[in-house]
Amino acid sequence: MDSLLAAAVALHRRGLVREAEAQYRRILADSPDCAEAHNALGIALQQQGKPDGAVECFRRAVMIKPDYAGALGNLGAALKTLGRSDQAIAALEQALGLEPDNAEAHYNLACVWQDDGQFERAVAGYHRAIALKPTHSGAYNNLGIALKSLGRLDESLIAYGRSLAVAPDNPVVRYNHAQALLENGDFEQGWAEHEWRFAAGIAQARHAHLPRWQGQAPAGRTILVWSEQGLGDSIQFCRFLPHLSRRGAHVVFEGQPPLERLCRSIPAITVIARGEPLPACDFQVPLMSLPGIMGDVPWAGAYLRPIAAEATAWGEALGPHLRPRVGLVWAGSPTHKDDRNRSLPVGLLQSATALAGADFFSFQVGPAARSDLAGVTDLSPRLGDFAHTAAALGHMDLVIAVDTAVLHLAGALGRPAWALLPFAPDWRWLRHRDDSPWYPSLRLFRQERRQDWETVMARVTGQLRDVIEAWTASG
Repeated sequence: MDSLLAAAVALHRRGLVREAEAQYRRILADSPDCAEAHNALGIALQQQGKPDGAVECFRRAVMIKPDYAGALGNLGAALKTLGRSDQAIAALEQALGLEPDNAEAHYNLACVWQDDGQFERAVAGYHRAIALKPTHSGAYNNLGIALKSLGRLDESLIAYGRSLAVAPDNPVVRYNHAQALLENGDFEQGWAEHEWRFAAGIAQARHAHLPRWQGQAPAGRTILVWSEQGLGDSIQFCRFLPHLSRRGAHVVFEGQPPLERLCRSIPAITVIARGEPLPACDFQVPLMSLPGIMGDVPWAGAYLRPIAAEATAWGEALGPHLRPRVGLVWAGSPTHKDDRNRSLPVGLLQSATALAGADFFSFQVGPAARSDLAGVTDLSPRLGDFAHTAAALGHMDLVIAVDTAVLHLAGALGRPAWALLPFAPDWRWLRHRDDSPWYPSLRLFRQERRQDWETVMARVTGQLRDVIEAWTASG
């Protein structure tokens, strides 16, 4: 049986996972109490994206051999994949009790702490894993993520550098490094590293049948620029489209359908909703590759504009403009990877909406939309696409929003807006500043401590009171 297991493991190490799985199952049919075969089968199932089956195998291995530290560590990793953090921690701590110098168990335990938002504990765990295995690229990478979440960006950059020294072609590490570089304001290197987003699986490449535009003379060429990530990304970077057009290119922008009508306000470009037929093009380029190719594009005023007829209709619907109008957005998409940090508990808005002398309007859409907020008019039923939203935003004196597409839209329209940002926000808000180079009309309100929205809203409420008093005094 030992020779059969060794042969199966050899298949496994050659990357023949399914063949190894079949061999492990044959071994277990004859020797159901072989803990090592159960463990190996669990690894094969985990590698094939079957964590439930893997958990069963690892549990069986531990039942047969209670001091099997390797199986306990693998059990913890599989439970982590399933989001069963308490059970994962118990298994990993048991494994470390048996093998305190198990680098992989320290690494997996740190991953669980990180997923639970306990970044200080995660940092300590990654350091222990690295001390035991100095070439652990994954531990360095995750250490970089955890440090960034703690606002320790300089240390994060060092961690990513050490990860890349071990695994220089790891696309996930290169992408994470790019995010840290961009947040640090190193745009030249950051945009170059950002090209790894496709290999890392962050963005999906399309239109491969067309040659990639990499800065060749654009005059007289038809260049397809295609949106690749979120709506906010498209709003932020479509500012480059008119500049490319002014360099002589015929620009075709393929954007998300909710942005189609709005983006038609950009002069001298053709806008196509994603999924619609495209005209013949000479080149293609992802939208978020334009900054790296074209360099900085200074602010030249609002680059998106409401549709005039819809703006007029919103003016009529909103009625007389007798008090300052404040638009509100408190939550992003629940599927966003950082939504639990960037979204605001709606109850914390009450200190602001209770202020007398202003009219409040909700631009919140999706599952978090509310029609029962006292003193707040819910506009969501009328916000069919971003052209509708832009037309309504044009009638607001101020927008207060978390990091969402509506915040980007307010900035692109040149409307005054206050951004409510978590302690470790997205890279685009940079470091240690309360303004934005992308949107001069924005003011940034940052958390000073993780999850401390109360202090942010106290500052916002105080500043809003001043705005209302100034409006009232001006008559």
